[in-house]
Amino acid sequence: MSAGAGQVLRAFLAAAGRVAARRLGAGVFQYRISPLVPACVLVIFVMLAAAAEAYVSYIDLRAETEQELITFSRMVSHNLQRSVQESDVMLRHAGAAFEDELWLGYGGGMPPGFFRVLSASSPEIADVFLAGADGTIIQAGRQDGRKLGHDVAAESDFFRTHRDDPDAGLFISDPFVDEASGERSFVVSRRLNYSDGRFAGIAAARFSVSRLEGLIASLLAGKSFAVLVCKANGRVLTRHPYSEQVVGMDVSTSPEVFKALSRLSSGPPRDARDAGRSVVEAVSPVDHAVRLVSFAQVGGLPLLVGLSTRTDELTARWLYRLEWIAISSLLIIAIVLLLLRTIQLQIRKIQSEKLRLETITDAVRNPWLILDEDGAIVRANPAARRELRLPESDRPWRNALASGQPILDRLPVIDGAPERLQCRRYDGTEFPVESSAACLQWQGRAMIMLQLRSLEERERNQAALMRRAYHDEVTGLPNRNLLVERMSRGLEAAGRLGYSCGVLFIDLDHFKRVNDLLGHAGGDALLRKIGERLQGIARHSDTAARFGGDEFVIFLDRIDGRSEMVKCAQRVLEAFEPPVLLGDRHLMVSATVGAALYPADGQAAEQLLKNADAAMYEAKAGGRKRIGFYGRETSERLERHLDLDMSLRGALARGEIWVAYQPIVDAQSGEVMKAEALLRWTHPVLGPVRPDEFIAIAEENGSILELGSWVLDEACALSREFKARSGRPLQVSVNVSAVQFKDSDLPRIVDRALRRAAVPPGELELEMTESVLVSSVEAVNMRIAAVKELGVSLALDDFGTGYSSLSYLTRFPFDTLKIDRAFVSRLPGNPQSFELTRAIVAMARSLDLKVVAEGVENDLQARTLRGMGCECLQGYLFGRPVGGGDFLQAYCGTTS
Repeated sequence: MSAGAGQVLRAFLAAAGRVAARRLGAGVFQYRISPLVPACVLVIFVMLAAAAEAYVSYIDLRAETEQELITFSRMVSHNLQRSVQESDVMLRHAGAAFEDELWLGYGGGMPPGFFRVLSASSPEIADVFLAGADGTIIQAGRQDGRKLGHDVAAESDFFRTHRDDPDAGLFISDPFVDEASGERSFVVSRRLNYSDGRFAGIAAARFSVSRLEGLIASLLAGKSFAVLVCKANGRVLTRHPYSEQVVGMDVSTSPEVFKALSRLSSGPPRDARDAGRSVVEAVSPVDHAVRLVSFAQVGGLPLLVGLSTRTDELTARWLYRLEWIAISSLLIIAIVLLLLRTIQLQIRKIQSEKLRLETITDAVRNPWLILDEDGAIVRANPAARRELRLPESDRPWRNALASGQPILDRLPVIDGAPERLQCRRYDGTEFPVESSAACLQWQGRAMIMLQLRSLEERERNQAALMRRAYHDEVTGLPNRNLLVERMSRGLEAAGRLGYSCGVLFIDLDHFKRVNDLLGHAGGDALLRKIGERLQGIARHSDTAARFGGDEFVIFLDRIDGRSEMVKCAQRVLEAFEPPVLLGDRHLMVSATVGAALYPADGQAAEQLLKNADAAMYEAKAGGRKRIGFYGRETSERLERHLDLDMSLRGALARGEIWVAYQPIVDAQSGEVMKAEALLRWTHPVLGPVRPDEFIAIAEENGSILELGSWVLDEACALSREFKARSGRPLQVSVNVSAVQFKDSDLPRIVDRALRRAAVPPGELELEMTESVLVSSVEAVNMRIAAVKELGVSLALDDFGTGYSSLSYLTRFPFDTLKIDRAFVSRLPGNPQSFELTRAIVAMARSLDLKVVAEGVENDLQARTLRGMGCECLQGYLFGRPVGGGDFLQAYCGTTS
């Protein structure tokens, strides 16, 4: 873009800015728009104008730079042309004198000082000389008056060119180092001929490269331009700033230089427009920087002048200008913002009186109204318009007090305390409010300001909080808080009037399985269905509540005694008989009920609930889907259960827990092949505790995980010690509960026990009952697979009892099948037990499973089992469970 175009653009932007400013200013006052809007527009406009100015500035700066490059390249070219042409004139004079034989052959030669005068005519010419056909210096002159110290080399390019080419004309040599002066030089020469046209020698002028560079430096007058003078073949004669390494370099490899050199053959440019086209952007072959270059031919001579400047220097100059543009723009923006701020303050000052009341009242969250002396609503804040659903209108709304449907039936006491009133909306609906009234002067008139505070949401929230506090969120039934409150009132009345009450504590059987199957959403849906059924069978005076989790309670108020409580409990069990429909599933759900009677089983609500819970727990222990009634024995069993629970938690640390080992022998040889690790607890007060009793408690409180890990360590240690003493391996079986198999760390615990004892995995066997396989099948299957990967054996214990699903034998990788003692104890006299045992052994052998018969107590049973093909036997006949030390002492190196 030219400088003229830039001025036009700046003028257009300035005019557009003035028009926009006038229109924005008018808009501020006419339309009351925020001053921020014109401020932002003006700031954006100033930034756009600054960007346009920066762009125009860059275009102008580049145009100026290009023009300077063209001007100075022409100047350097002109002066170089003058120097070369002056030297050519001298050489022509010397050649003419030679050819006219003015001195040759007459012994006088040229007049003294002739060549020195010639060389002094141009400061950049170091010396002028004549050389004969053999290169011998015939006569020469130097500016310093000294003689040349050597002859011309016959193979120098300028001597060889004139010798071989009669039509060579004026020739400019490649740069070389002059031997006499040590300077970088180049020669401008012409051929000398004899009268018959034979080669007689050359007339030459030697140019000093450094002097020529000095000439160029004086012409640039301090400009930071770089100048390169090269021949048509691309050889650099000189460079400014001067560089020894650059002189003689071939720069024709640069594409832009090559194009410029190629134009030398077409002669000098015809006019200035052709010269202007020689400004290009190129990568310098010297310093490899991107430069703007102006090429100029030195007249008709085979010389090219390249004058350039680095583009990054141009950019730096432009950035300097850009700083001033930015500073100016910021000043303009600051002035504009200050002006708009002043305007804004003036507008606010003018409107402050009008907006004072509106600003204060509109910010109030509660609805407020301004009523005139007639009761008409003159103004309402946004909250009042929303709450009262008033129509959008500039005219006053209907009368607030005297219409057919007034907003308020009466006006609160002026400047009095807030009053609770019923307020009517514009559509006729009513809601409670807390209202107060005050007098004020507004727009020069006496008016009433009526403030309303809606109580609708607060009362709705209070009702919701009360419901959440006393009702279960899932089922909607009364929760424990409301149940205890109603029980307390009911029991107090029962104590005064002398009638009985009852509590039914209901626990769903296997609810966790349903929750795992259907997820929490499905479990909640089932609880809602159960809640509806219980509420349906409860009498009007009863309270059906959700106690927590899968537990429900029905408080029976005013009953005739234990017989009526039994009937109510039976109705509860009957309510669970029909399947529960959830989506497309029909679920069979059962429950266990514990019952407690007032006043026989407790006097207070909490005591009755606790005793009913204990009765339910006892009923569940004896089998599910039952009714349990509270009694003294129930309380004693509950207390024992709690005592054992507390004592068991620290029993292992106190050394009360120990492991007993019972031998398992080969049925044929009687050799001890295996041992079963059995957990034992000797309570310091109660004495030995039955394993089935304390293991169930350990599974409930989670201590079974710690006990199970400890038993694994003990069993592996015994196997290692047995092998060390007897020299033969001993496989130890350890019972693993369902809780342990659900623990994701079980494979790691087993592997750690094996590593600690340094025993092979095959010397450890894990026993499980069918109940383990029923719960959390996927998780158990993963643990079994992980344990089998370790190389540990698996045994199915108590086979023939429980579910006895034959599919387990194919679904899970068992190695051993253990026949329950219930079958073995009736052998051989009971035909059914005999046939079932023989079938189990035959099936196991067909599935390649080892068979262990438990509970063998006499020789007749042992012989019977051997005859069936049973491989291993276990029972009192071969040894009772004993401690680890006694086991090692009794069985290392012995047979039964």
